[in-house]
Amino acid sequence: MGKKRSYENRKVQKEVKEVDGYQCMVCGKITQQAHGHHLIPYSEGGEADLQNMITFCPECHRKYHSGELNIDIDRF
Repeated sequence: MGKKRSYENRKVQKEVKEVDGYQCMVCGKITQQAHGHHLIPYSEGGEADLQNMITFCPECHRKYHSGELNIDIDRF
């Protein structure tokens, strides 16, 4: 997560949360503190578009990045 996010990237992260109704796509929790997450990592060239984004609650996002949660991106 070392690369600084562009305005466009931040805009799409906000947009995916709004489209998903701030609902985590893993556990179903709805929270205004939801995070927009790249399916193909931004650091690996993942695009800043809705097809490459998913909404996570903060807890599921932390679990994903700590390796406690595996996501099958083909599901999305």
